[in-house]
Amino acid sequence: MEILNVTKSVKHRAFTKRMLFAFLGMVLSFWLAGPASGKPMIVEKGVIKSDTVWEKEVVVRGDVEIARGSTLIVMPGTVVRFVRIEANGLADIPDKENHFPRAELIVRGKILAQGTRDRMILFTSAEDSPHPADWGAINLLDTRGNILEFCEVSYANTGLHCHGGQVIVANCYFHDNGVAMGQKNVKEFETKCVTSILYNRITGNGGGVLFGKGTSPAISHNEISNNEFYGIFGKKGSVANVRYNNVVRNAKGIMLYAMEGFRLRENNISDNEKYNISLLEGQTWDVDARHNWWGTTDKEKIKNLIWDKDQDEALGRLDFSDFADSPVEGAGALQ
Repeated sequence: MEILNVTKSVKHRAFTKRMLFAFLGMVLSFWLAGPASGKPMIVEKGVIKSDTVWEKEVVVRGDVEIARGSTLIVMPGTVVRFVRIEANGLADIPDKENHFPRAELIVRGKILAQGTRDRMILFTSAEDSPHPADWGAINLLDTRGNILEFCEVSYANTGLHCHGGQVIVANCYFHDNGVAMGQKNVKEFETKCVTSILYNRITGNGGGVLFGKGTSPAISHNEISNNEFYGIFGKKGSVANVRYNNVVRNAKGIMLYAMEGFRLRENNISDNEKYNISLLEGQTWDVDARHNWWGTTDKEKIKNLIWDKDQDEALGRLDFSDFADSPVEGAGALQ
């Protein structure tokens, strides 16, 4: 009887060992078939209804919505690529005016995309030869508590688009987008659009930062340069505090339309191709733009790159008095 029990025990241990190796083999096969082998996570058009983590490589193939009450966490070093789709994907979306006719990330819950300086998160096109507007946007709809930090955003229609969204955007790099960042309030949404735009590089886009319809961004310590149409464009009904930025080498540095509340202090605003600041038709309010550096201390040269009441009597006047006599220290993004 003892010999029989020993034999059974040996057979049981051998069976257990075989099962363990089989299980480890399955785990290894799954691991090899995953992102570590170069195969990305594929995310089809749909709604994410629970807290979700994206990491390594993700390919988005349609509009993906983060539902209310859910959080998308994007880990450092993650690459998110959006497949270009034709402009026919909006038939089942009730508020079409707040969307783009391309694949986009629609955030009604929350997004926390926090990379690091050494492991930035990339949101970009999946195309071999990417172009601006290959994909829509990271689109915030009536949502709070969002963070984009150490992210690179490229080849979108509008990299980050806030429709009643509250977000901190810090230490990010926006390039080759139609517009880097756009924001507006939507009457039907409870959340008002409040953005903190800090220490970012916003360069080589069609437009830099666009805001209007009652928004109130804080725009500080950014490098806003080499954008094809404008660096900053403020529209009707919005209020902004713009300080310690480098706004340089854009077609137009800053454009303003029908804005009553606009504070512009301690910035370096120079070398923009057409105008450093241009007041557009409807900008009848005066603009306080004192204590900035304009690339020169020659008042006539400063004035020649400003379009205001002196050129069009219907416009307000831009006050650039008390200007800095050298570049403002500490302005721009951290290097």
